[in-house]
Amino acid sequence: MSMTRRALVFGALLLVAGCGGSGSNDLNTVGYSGPVSIRLDKFKDDEVRNGAFDVDKNLSTETGNPYGAFLNAARGALGRAPAAVLVDRVTLTLGSDTTGVTAFEQFMGSPMTLYLASSSATVNVGTVTQPMGPGPVEVTITATRDTLAPIQAALTSGGGVKVGIRVPAAAALPRRFDARVSVVLYFRALAV
Repeated sequence: MSMTRRALVFGALLLVAGCGGSGSNDLNTVGYSGPVSIRLDKFKDDEVRNGAFDVDKNLSTETGNPYGAFLNAARGALGRAPAAVLVDRVTLTLGSDTTGVTAFEQFMGSPMTLYLASSSATVNVGTVTQPMGPGPVEVTITATRDTLAPIQAALTSGGGVKVGIRVPAAAALPRRFDARVSVVLYFRALAV
């Protein structure tokens, strides 16, 4: 194929991609995807406030900075910084060093909301009606490219994004417990 013909085909593909929506099945989503693990450790008997937990952690402060590694890999795969980052999937699992509980429903009520926050905005990413068992528990993702727009600059730069969980405490909490929750987020970096 000649160089001119390749350029025309590539231009047509870019035009089609630019016309697509933000759904996961159109050409606009060509990019890099990867999981990021983070551990939330403040689900304890003395951390309940107003009958609920609100636990968060900055993605870049996790040991080894897995979100920074995701962004670096995405830049390498895309050839430049991503235009946007989406969340495709999230799972929650109780850590093996959890004490006093063996299942989410023993300390978490309903519903549970997972969110991402920058210094200027908080976006709900998904929910679980009632987390059950030790996991993995699948979060129903509700966030889209449009709803993530207020924190997109922080997501694409890796600057100061927190992942958090808000959930009512279970009605009958054990007297003493220390639940460690492993959160695995599957991010997708978009080229355009």
